[in-house]
Amino acid sequence: MKQTGKFLLACAMGLCAVSAGAKDSEAVQVRKMIEKVNQHWQVEHSPEVRAFWDNAVYHTGNMEAYFLTGNETYRTYSETWANYNQWKGAKSDNRAEWKYSYGESDEYVLFGDYQICFQTYVDLYNLAPEDRKIRRAREVMEYQMSTSQNDYWWWSDALYMVMPVMTKLYKVTHNTLYLDKLYEYLQYSDSIMFDKDENLYYRDAKYVYPKHATANGKKDFWARGDAWVLAGLAKVLKDMPENYVHHSFFVNKFQHMAQAVAAIQQPEGYWTRSMMDPDFAPGPETSGTALFTYGFLWGINNGYLAEATYQPVVKKAWNYLSKKAFQKDGTVGYVQPIGEKAIPGQVLDVNSTANFGVGAFLLAACEYVRYLEAPQTADRTYWCDLAYRMAAPVLSNMAKEELQKNMQLEVSPTWDGRNKKVAYMETFGRLMAGIAPWLTLSDDDTEEGKMRKELREWALKSYTNAVDPQSPDYLLWRQEGQTLVDGAYVAESFLRAYDQLWMPLDEITKKRYIEEFQQLRRIDPPYTNWLLFSSTIESFLAKVGVKFDEYRVNSAIRKVEEWYTGDGWYSDGPSFAFDYYSSYVFHPMYLETLQAMKDAKVRSRIDYGKYYDRALKRAQKYSLILERFISPEGTFPVFGRSIPYRMATMQPLALMAWYEKLPAGVTSSQVRCALTAVMKRMFATGHNFNEGGFLTIGFTGRQPNVADWYTNNGSLYMTSLAFLPLGLPASHPFWTDAPQEWTSVKAWGEKPFPKDHQWKDEIHTWDLF
Repeated sequence: MKQTGKFLLACAMGLCAVSAGAKDSEAVQVRKMIEKVNQHWQVEHSPEVRAFWDNAVYHTGNMEAYFLTGNETYRTYSETWANYNQWKGAKSDNRAEWKYSYGESDEYVLFGDYQICFQTYVDLYNLAPEDRKIRRAREVMEYQMSTSQNDYWWWSDALYMVMPVMTKLYKVTHNTLYLDKLYEYLQYSDSIMFDKDENLYYRDAKYVYPKHATANGKKDFWARGDAWVLAGLAKVLKDMPENYVHHSFFVNKFQHMAQAVAAIQQPEGYWTRSMMDPDFAPGPETSGTALFTYGFLWGINNGYLAEATYQPVVKKAWNYLSKKAFQKDGTVGYVQPIGEKAIPGQVLDVNSTANFGVGAFLLAACEYVRYLEAPQTADRTYWCDLAYRMAAPVLSNMAKEELQKNMQLEVSPTWDGRNKKVAYMETFGRLMAGIAPWLTLSDDDTEEGKMRKELREWALKSYTNAVDPQSPDYLLWRQEGQTLVDGAYVAESFLRAYDQLWMPLDEITKKRYIEEFQQLRRIDPPYTNWLLFSSTIESFLAKVGVKFDEYRVNSAIRKVEEWYTGDGWYSDGPSFAFDYYSSYVFHPMYLETLQAMKDAKVRSRIDYGKYYDRALKRAQKYSLILERFISPEGTFPVFGRSIPYRMATMQPLALMAWYEKLPAGVTSSQVRCALTAVMKRMFATGHNFNEGGFLTIGFTGRQPNVADWYTNNGSLYMTSLAFLPLGLPASHPFWTDAPQEWTSVKAWGEKPFPKDHQWKDEIHTWDLF
């Protein structure tokens, strides 16, 4: 068994390698540059140096290199630095003397140059959560937020140094004050140093035009100063929830600034130190160019910037970074020394290097690797191929109105006699709930993109046929209580891909769905998880803006709260059942009900926002449990009813990965590798599909004896609910970060792993009126 486990682990981890492809050679070259640059720096420099900004910027790049490569030497180097600094920035404990003007001594605790270190401390905390790692960060930032001042960020550098600290700590604490203060502080920064006409920042108020100008009378935008901002905005958007009230403000700022920066790139690929006056301080500069390149690449990789527009900008910039700034021995040259402005006559050459310049180079290089390798990661290819194999027989037939004609139907040996046509609605609704996030991604010319486009086109036709009474594939909306369940999965698919799957439907089809959803009120749901099927449908109707039943939503919420047993688990009704219905229904549909009510801006007695925040923390705890359930061999415990739902057991873990809200101690990389190991263990033989290409009843193959009386092979398409992370772009760290061992692998391999503990509700809420 031990050898089998090692073999399966090797297979799972091997999946994280990059497949062969046209861009491979360049990606490999860039990886070698990262290794050479970082090893050269670490060999030459001790990590036991102060936590001031210049060193801390290097560590932001070093941690990115660790996540991409998995090189434990890099992580150890940053952890040694953090320990040396006692996980602090400036070290004064006397709050009465804390300052935020410029200063390098220990009383400058509130000065952003002594706060950037918290970015790395949070990263290290998320790998192995221990309170001591972020205790000082929270103390300092939460004290700062408690003051009446909003002028902490009086120079542009601070927007890289501290903005990402705020979003990183928000992700750990879920305290929205971090986001609100981030927005407030940035408003002040904008008021003193942002040029609205140019969409660029002056380094600080001293340099605002026309009070200050270059020797040639032009506006003086310092490249590294603006690069701090663009890179900082990318890091903010990485961690800021899309539903945050000011999210669009940050998106617009990032996009407009990127456009402005791209327009003044030099033909050689770099940006001169005075960006709009190349003659004032001519010649290349690396730190600003690298940070801009990181910002552009992150924007492309995450869908905020159009690849067709910005790829040429990146190509020229990387050409400069890799062929002029990068030296054969691993030195990063042409870095302007510490300063705050473009200086005429200042000479930069191959020997002009600095810690922050190396960090900026690493950031750009790592993001470039993600860009290059995105179309070819083997894990994602495997997931996509499996999802397509599962979905194509269903959607290709249903798009042609032939699903009910051609599906090879199977029912439980103990079938309870209900109309077998419920199977088709189960098949369609559950499948679409699982693959909907994948179909939200934009089209491209990759093999995956072609599959995704085909599935989306089939799906939209299938949605139309599903509610057309004249279609042979009109689903069983008006018979059997079971239709409430799978109507909810159809509604859930719309919630998960509202703009891509609901909005494109024609008005007649939308009207039909609304009527079908509303007539499901004829069904009195049993006193179990079924209450959430009603609430999911009604909250979707609320989001659409039509008549909905508030009582069905709120009564379900109240019952779910009564049934919460603690530490991430829900009881399925008044009596606890040891099964996976917390996975199948409770966590996802409860969160989605609450989110839809928030989206609809419904005001009722229930504070949906606070309920959502509490439910999210419970889901995080439960996802942590699921990750620990996955054995080193890629298996998980088989217990409880509905076990033929297979990978649906892992839905909350997949959901937290898709939401980018995994709990500390559980990285996206280890989740990817763990889920891939389970998929391979479960689907490797091919016995999960019957002769018609449809799922067959069983757990790891054809095992009809494990079916419950309500099980048919349409029910089994719930297994697609583990595919939610396909909604993350191919360049996302979930897919591109180096493989990491999941908890059970570490535990059974005699390696350090995070200890577990009980999670208690910390958010309490009462009726609003």
